Amino acid sequence: MAQEYHSPMTGLPSSGPGVILGMTWVPDDTDPSRGDQCLLRVRGTDSPSDLVPAVGLSLNYRIGERPTRHCIGTSAPTRTGGGSIDCQNPPQPGERVCVSCAVAEATLAGSLHHAHTKDRAELDRAVVDHLSQTNVLYLAGFRDGSVKVGTSTGRRKRVRWLEQGAWRVVEVATVDDGFAVRRLEDLVTEKLGLAQSVAVKRKLAGLAAPLDDAALAAKLDHLVGEVHALLALASDAEATVTSREPWTFPGAGAPIWDRLLRYPSRLDAGAHDVRIEAMCGRVAVLARPGDDGSRFVSDIGALYGIELDLGDHRPDPLAVQDTLF
Repeated sequence: MAQEYHSPMTGLPSSGPGVILGMTWVPDDTDPSRGDQCLLRVRGTDSPSDLVPAVGLSLNYRIGERPTRHCIGTSAPTRTGGGSIDCQNPPQPGERVCVSCAVAEATLAGSLHHAHTKDRAELDRAVVDHLSQTNVLYLAGFRDGSVKVGTSTGRRKRVRWLEQGAWRVVEVATVDDGFAVRRLEDLVTEKLGLAQSVAVKRKLAGLAAPLDDAALAAKLDHLVGEVHALLALASDAEATVTSREPWTFPGAGAPIWDRLLRYPSRLDAGAHDVRIEAMCGRVAVLARPGDDGSRFVSDIGALYGIELDLGDHRPDPLAVQDTLF
């Protein structure tokens, strides 16, 4: 069962220890006009995790030199995507998950990403069910100009693009099942050199110093033509219906995404007082109370699993004041 989400005060204490475990994006089916929402999975140190809206959440916290770390848990596949599983075990040194969760994640990732190279009888039934449905092949563009090829089930594609922090996407084909679509994804990578992932650092850099939107759109348009030519010759062509369906990040064009600065201090060290104003993937637009209106971008993922001492703390000075000018 999917977790319900509540007000920010429900999931994190106003003071004392708390931890951010991850994030997810969900459509608001009860009021489509509100669009998609980014939710953070949070908890007090001894309570079950809860989902709270990221936008509007204020985080006043400090982190000591040797912070306590918590396992961020794992997930299990379902036909609609997946669900999070809490874990109270300590993580492995230098890692975000414990041994059990690491094994579960590695097993799931190996099953999903390499399923097309194995016999279906070798795979877990949940993985087979997940892949035995209509999938899409897409090209995702990010604000730094990076482009990746990816796949998703048809029902979850929009959420997938939101999770990845894509700025522009073109859906290039619909494929009968997830096994065939992964063969095509590998083919595009092999023949056209398109990666299947983009580092968060590049996504973050692009939001602070973006490529012109028209240039990104032109780059995607050119690559779509190359992908379509390749798919026409592929062995899975009979299972493939090509398309050119565009999607744009809902926040594109909003003033909040203009003139953003890199947050010049590490979120995972020291004392901070910030408010989340917007999200793109796991990159947050942050404002500092009392500042001159400057907005910053930083990777919220840097905080996953680290115990935060929440309260009314005086934030550290920004590490590089020149960033403001």
